[in-house]
Amino acid sequence: MFRTGLLVKFGIVRITSSCSLIQTSVKRCSTSANPSLKQTASKAEQQLENEAVWVKTPLDKQIASASDAKSLLLAFKNPDFNGKCAINVVNILGKWVLEGRFTTSDFEKLEDKKKLEELFIQGNFHVGIYTILQALKSLLVLGLSPSSKTVESLENEILWNLRRSTVSQHFSVLHVYNEIKGTTMHKKIVAEIVSSIERRWVEIIEVKDVVSLLKYATYFNPKFIEKMEDVMVEMVEGFNQEEQTKILAALGATQRRSTPLLRALSYHLNKSSDKFSVRLSSDILFALHRLSLHDQVLMERICGDVVTQLNPEIKSSLIGSLLTSLGQLKYRHEGCLDAICDWINLNWTKVRYQDILSLTLCLAALDFLPSNWEPLWEKMSVQLKNQKAFSGLSKLVQLDLVWSLAILNHLDPVVCQSVLNDKFIQDVLVSGSSNNKGIQMKINQIWALAILKKWELNGLTMVLPFRFPLNPLNNQKSSLNTKILNALSNFIPAEKHFRTGQTDLGIEVDAEFIINDKGIPLPFADYIGKSLPANSARIAMIVLNYKHLCKGKSFSIGPEGLRERLLTQSGYRVVKVKHTEFDPSIDLVKNVKYLQNLIKNAMASARELN
Repeated sequence: MFRTGLLVKFGIVRITSSCSLIQTSVKRCSTSANPSLKQTASKAEQQLENEAVWVKTPLDKQIASASDAKSLLLAFKNPDFNGKCAINVVNILGKWVLEGRFTTSDFEKLEDKKKLEELFIQGNFHVGIYTILQALKSLLVLGLSPSSKTVESLENEILWNLRRSTVSQHFSVLHVYNEIKGTTMHKKIVAEIVSSIERRWVEIIEVKDVVSLLKYATYFNPKFIEKMEDVMVEMVEGFNQEEQTKILAALGATQRRSTPLLRALSYHLNKSSDKFSVRLSSDILFALHRLSLHDQVLMERICGDVVTQLNPEIKSSLIGSLLTSLGQLKYRHEGCLDAICDWINLNWTKVRYQDILSLTLCLAALDFLPSNWEPLWEKMSVQLKNQKAFSGLSKLVQLDLVWSLAILNHLDPVVCQSVLNDKFIQDVLVSGSSNNKGIQMKINQIWALAILKKWELNGLTMVLPFRFPLNPLNNQKSSLNTKILNALSNFIPAEKHFRTGQTDLGIEVDAEFIINDKGIPLPFADYIGKSLPANSARIAMIVLNYKHLCKGKSFSIGPEGLRERLLTQSGYRVVKVKHTEFDPSIDLVKNVKYLQNLIKNAMASARELN
């Protein structure tokens, strides 16, 4: 019955919407590099700001044309001045406060302030609900207490208006009440909105209302939202590509993982014959990242469409957003990346610093250099060395940028020292206290690179590298790591011949051991600070789970590439065990043989290099 009632309604109403995509800003590795999904005003909210249709009488014109508080308050002397005029005056004063032309203290000093408040308390406004909502916001901007009688009178008017308002108007009121707190009737009005929408759910047929419901889902009964998400599964087929994208963007903004709805959206978006615009592509990719939804077919389709639609009219901010999403998704679509880099090179004069930053972080995340890298890097390097722009970034973003340059093999001693000093390290650890291990890992890798290149590190006196607690062999990070190390221990005894944790330079490894060309392990303790015998090598084994590999291509992500390079430069032979090649469920003997072959191949490669 729940679905049938809606489908009857749905069948006779044409669905249209001019609602902008719901977007949200998220703290990423670059705080300024991505315009990503920003929250834009809904149609209803725009009406709150643009309701100039109230100018109908000479008195209205006098109020609207006032240039300062003195001329505005002359309207009070008019005998026709009423509650409607009072609302318009307050809305103008509130706007002036936001523009810096008027202050709350100026409002307190107004001679007619008391008369204005009395008119609000009397009511009889005869205006629409959008104008009343704007007046409520204006009163709070002007410094009135949320619990004042003046505010309460407006809230009573809102409550009365709700009884004859559309569902869309209900969501507009909810939008305002989501921003304001502490008013006398806040809970009562929100409860009335929620109750009314749940009763009138069949009226939720337009995309803007669907998006609003998802955005404010936390106000509603979870079972109601689940039922509505089931209804939406059937509704999305009737929406066009842009409308479907709005719903996916709303799910991404709120991180609601409704599996049936996501599958329906994915299916219909893939089915669409129209090419995705760059704007829609940016919104979809960011939503996929927020939802941890790695739809390979959809991502491939989007990147293919982007390649064909890059032109000089595209905004640089959209390019930055695309790059950020591709980097965070770890989706290595080389054709799309090459096309974007060509666009940046050809449209360099319109590219912003934050977009260059996004490009650097994205290429580093994916360990990818485009075909036009040399001429592009020549331009990028000048901008990235701009000390003023660099100092304007947060400490966490500064660290990410320097680390990315290390991954791309373009870090120089001067930039390196900007983060490898006591003050910076102390500051960044404080600002990123919730992720200190990740920060310490990046500092360790930058420091190891500097040591290997023998750079001077003035200003660094603290002891590096940072050391992390060891995981016992029977308490590894994942079942895959446990299975691999158990297989390894079958031919390399764990206690004396291999260890887990970090190398001397602080680089994390899943296993480290010494072995000769006959496959015989050598005890660690015998070679501390000593040269290894001929025909033997130090082996560093690293396990590559799905999170260590790019989507789209089976390449290691940038941080893993840097780790491998640092280990190689430290004298290790690196053995990589990919989760796609090691099957924990098969016979142990086969897994042992697989690991032995990997080690044998690493030793053979070492002999060929020598």
